[in-house]
Amino acid sequence: MRIDVQGRRVEMSAQEFATFRPGPGAGAGGSPWRAEAGRQWHESLRREAEAEGAGWEFERGVACEIRALGWTVAVTGRTDQWRERDGVTEIREIKTVTSSLPRRTEWLLQRYPHHFLQLAAYCHAARLRPGAARVAGELVFVDPTDGTRQKVTLPEAAEADLLRQAEQVAAHAENRRASHARLLALPDRMPFSDPRPEWEACGADLDRAALESSVRLLVAPTGFGKTSAALRHGLSLLRGGRAGRLLYLTGKGTGQLQVLRELRRMAKPGELRALLLRPRAEHEIDGLSDDPEVIRRNWTLAKIDPPGLLDAGADLRKVRELGRLAGVPPWDITKAMLVHADVVICDYNYVFSPRNRAALETVPGWDEADTALIVDEAHNLPERAAECLSLRDDARSAADFAHALLSHRAPAGWISAAQSWADFIGRLPAADAVSPEDRLEAMALADRFALLAAEQPFSTDGLPDEARQGVWDMAAWSERLESSDLGWLLWSPRPGTLSLDCLTAARMTGERLRAFGHALLMTATPGPKGALAAECGLDPDALTRVDAAAPWRQGAYSVAIDARADTRLKSREATLALTAASLRRLSEDGAVAAFFPSYRYAEAVVTELRKAHPEADVALQPRGLGPDGTARFVEDSLNRFTVLCLILGGSLGEGVDMLGGRIRSAVVVGPALPEVNALQEARRKMFAADGAEDAFSLAYVRPGMRKVNQALGRLVRAPGHSARVLLHCRRFADETYRCLLSGEYGDPPVLTDDGDFSRWAERS
Repeated sequence: MRIDVQGRRVEMSAQEFATFRPGPGAGAGGSPWRAEAGRQWHESLRREAEAEGAGWEFERGVACEIRALGWTVAVTGRTDQWRERDGVTEIREIKTVTSSLPRRTEWLLQRYPHHFLQLAAYCHAARLRPGAARVAGELVFVDPTDGTRQKVTLPEAAEADLLRQAEQVAAHAENRRASHARLLALPDRMPFSDPRPEWEACGADLDRAALESSVRLLVAPTGFGKTSAALRHGLSLLRGGRAGRLLYLTGKGTGQLQVLRELRRMAKPGELRALLLRPRAEHEIDGLSDDPEVIRRNWTLAKIDPPGLLDAGADLRKVRELGRLAGVPPWDITKAMLVHADVVICDYNYVFSPRNRAALETVPGWDEADTALIVDEAHNLPERAAECLSLRDDARSAADFAHALLSHRAPAGWISAAQSWADFIGRLPAADAVSPEDRLEAMALADRFALLAAEQPFSTDGLPDEARQGVWDMAAWSERLESSDLGWLLWSPRPGTLSLDCLTAARMTGERLRAFGHALLMTATPGPKGALAAECGLDPDALTRVDAAAPWRQGAYSVAIDARADTRLKSREATLALTAASLRRLSEDGAVAAFFPSYRYAEAVVTELRKAHPEADVALQPRGLGPDGTARFVEDSLNRFTVLCLILGGSLGEGVDMLGGRIRSAVVVGPALPEVNALQEARRKMFAADGAEDAFSLAYVRPGMRKVNQALGRLVRAPGHSARVLLHCRRFADETYRCLLSGEYGDPPVLTDDGDFSRWAERS
């Protein structure tokens, strides 16, 4: 759907027009196999019509314009079958359904109104042709499980239904026009009472960059205020009429809440409708009906008002409570609110996951070309995008899937195929790459699901969420195993597991970013020049980069490389005492944050430190803490002389924000390279095959050093903060690692003996 608010014109496909629903059920997606089942039956009935030799045309393009409420609704589409005979234009549409047939016509009209609306649009277009005679429309419903067909003539009331639907579309377009007008009047409110000059300069640079390129990169250090700068820039695009929506992506749960808080400092709920889109699983409430008719009735009785909920700043807790009281699934309420949201804050997967992106793409009126996209922590995007394309299954999950199908009386073919899939995965040994025989068997089993999807589709509405996800996954296994090439790795990380991992999602990532009217990537650690652009499938020369100045960070770090230690796995045991003694010495001058590449390594050093210095104040980050738990741990543990032992990556990326200005020293115990496993080795070989001279660095060193730069960058978050940093491993002195350190750390001296270390500790 494309809305021209100036010309009061809406352009949409016939399917979009027919399925448009602004209330409950807004943005509903179809079953994963429906398209394939429909395609096969369309082909079958086409062959039958061709065999008749009765003059049928197929896939004939049609278009019409409908005037409603001062708007022009332009609808285009392709009819399944078209015939002109004896002064009558006959139009036939074929629709596969999961309901058993035959059914009463009234029941079909109520259950599948969108199918009748689509046919009505085609018939309306046929009547508008010059010299058009009588037009007759017919729907052919097909139950693909047994081939039963039922023909239904388009009722006389279809024209009135068509006009009512056009009015709904026009009313939605008018709401979008009013939203655009409201956005044009957005106040340009500063998020800070006394913004720094460099922050204001960054805003001006972003506005200029928007005139040069649709895709931009903002590089600014942690603590600069990137979120506020990006939001203010995004709001300026809305205010200037250059975008109709703002979509903000961040993978951190607490980070999403922070974005909403930052947004509220610049625009109040009455001025801007913002929605934090959480995962569907967090919306679920047991016991609610999923029958569309029941939901629509309960919705009407409860008088649910999505725009009003947005204006009131309703969060997920309120939506869940409303859904529970009204008897309406909270996800339906959220999807209806999305229709009216000016700003949506969500995870990466709503844009880059083939399955999850449907949550936005099916929203009535969603137009990526009219949307400004902001991607926070963009250095994580290449890995997250690859994860969105990857698939994983294990024997237990596969067996649970088969059991769920059996319990819910799915077709026998599905149950048998699911059990065969579970048996296959259950006997897989651990392997860096599955054997050719196992690969062929996996493809054959997945193809079996693809065949069942077309021949025996069934409704998944009654399945548990995990089983419904399993159905989608099986469709994806078939598709991706068939198309996988050198950019994928099929392997078994552990016995009874199967993983199909995407090695690089650069092409898909670039395509998705370029689909938006504006895209702004943000990071504090872009890596070498052009590296992030290449990893995101973008042309570095076409990516306009804005570097934000932060003069208060210059000279805030005193960094040294401790070449006394060798933290490689084979040498760690011999240097545990040295590492413990170094941490103890630095803690004499104030609190120390020690960053380790793994829990095992951190636990070994903590044990050594407590043995040699029982009086030392040592705190080790517990396993399994989420972002909130990490923040509480840091707050509760940190005092003047604490040695705070933290693990690089994971929830640390959020909890460590609290260390800025509160610690005296930081020690990075090794460069935190990724684990050497089949996946990383496959990536290294892929880089080498592409001609990269530094394939090992691309697969291992660069990701590890990015974690180091991320952690250290958060230690200085405001003017007046400072930190001394010890890079505790001789590998940091190697040019391969050293060149990947952020430039603000200068040219760190190399400490070669205890004397060098003592002198640096005393003067820094």
